[in-house]
Amino acid sequence: MSKSNVKIAVLVAGNIGSAVIERLLTIDNTLLNLTLKKVLVSDVSKDRNIDKSLLTDNFDEILNDKEIDVVIEVLGGIDPGKAYIKSSLSSGKSVITANKDIIADCGKELIELAQENKTNLYFEAAVAAGIPVLKPLIESLRAEELTRVSGIINGTSNYILTAMEEGSSYEDALREAQELGYAEPDPTNDVEGIDAQYKAIILSMICFGATPTSEEVFTKGISEITKEDFAWAKRLDKTIKLVAVVDNEGGFNARVTPVLLDIKHPLASIRGALNAVVVEGESINQLVFSGPGAGAAPTASAIIGDVLSVCHQINNELSNWYPLRENQHGEKAFEKVLSSWFLRLSVADEPGVLAEIAGTLGENSVSIESVIQEGRGDEAELVLITHEAPEKALKTSLVQLTALSSVSNITSTLRVYR
Repeated sequence: MSKSNVKIAVLVAGNIGSAVIERLLTIDNTLLNLTLKKVLVSDVSKDRNIDKSLLTDNFDEILNDKEIDVVIEVLGGIDPGKAYIKSSLSSGKSVITANKDIIADCGKELIELAQENKTNLYFEAAVAAGIPVLKPLIESLRAEELTRVSGIINGTSNYILTAMEEGSSYEDALREAQELGYAEPDPTNDVEGIDAQYKAIILSMICFGATPTSEEVFTKGISEITKEDFAWAKRLDKTIKLVAVVDNEGGFNARVTPVLLDIKHPLASIRGALNAVVVEGESINQLVFSGPGAGAAPTASAIIGDVLSVCHQINNELSNWYPLRENQHGEKAFEKVLSSWFLRLSVADEPGVLAEIAGTLGENSVSIESVIQEGRGDEAELVLITHEAPEKALKTSLVQLTALSSVSNITSTLRVYR
């Protein structure tokens, strides 16, 4: 690695930006010779633990400074960060970002822009924060034929589900996550799977050369999960996790859903705010990456790792990117994805009900793997797990089951991870 001086600008000095700045100012100079030259802030007069001569509220001052080699973007949201990244790459500056929103929105375009300008774009922290998973996928596993990548990639939802597994209600678990700073005052992006959706889009691009839009990634969050669902999961030797899946089985598809997961699966042991990604391929079988997936310190760690990588490239007039994978298998609509479902129904406790329900499922070529019926009197609880069937057939079956006079309520539906 060359130790020639590399000059860096950071956009901005918020929670993550401050952690990055601290790391840059204290990094071991036997590794690198770095200079923090500018920090973009909204208010240069605000008291910060930063030398005021480094501060600017004008991005053009950074863009037009030919001495600045690397721009680290940690603004959050899409605008104005997207424009800043494009301008920096176009001017030949290397860019490091933790911004999943931007990479999900236009990652392929930005990678191509970096290639055109023979510069570098790194975004390890955009997925699973402190876990080094993107770099192995981009570099070490580039020649592998991947089949499926799945993961717990939102720490807030995983913290809530872990608390519920331990006995909390959804409301209490969410409140606790907010008090600890894991969940925002408006937790929608986390609990409804939107944050995980963005990361699934990034994994789709890296692993399969696919660029699905948000509308094309089926996404369901955890806000409807109940303590009773966890009680049943425990009885079945399973747990419940919000899992993102991108795969190429019969065509590419990406989705984010809560699933019933066997307790022996590697993702089942990921608790609290931790993240994990499971990579599967023809030659590698299964690789598991796990660790802290959120927070200023883990995110800063991933960004500093990218700083080391970009400094390897800084004296080479080449991009850090291999050609992106091409999506060679086409797209597969979510309605054609094969799923196994867990169904919990309130039904009339009378002869013939199970046969009627099985017949309804059978009309849609959905077969039953297992069944448990409990309760006596007027109503019983019926729990079914189906064999795999197309999503369309399962959804059609749900509509028809709801219409049966013997079914008073479909209490819960969960997909079973296979």
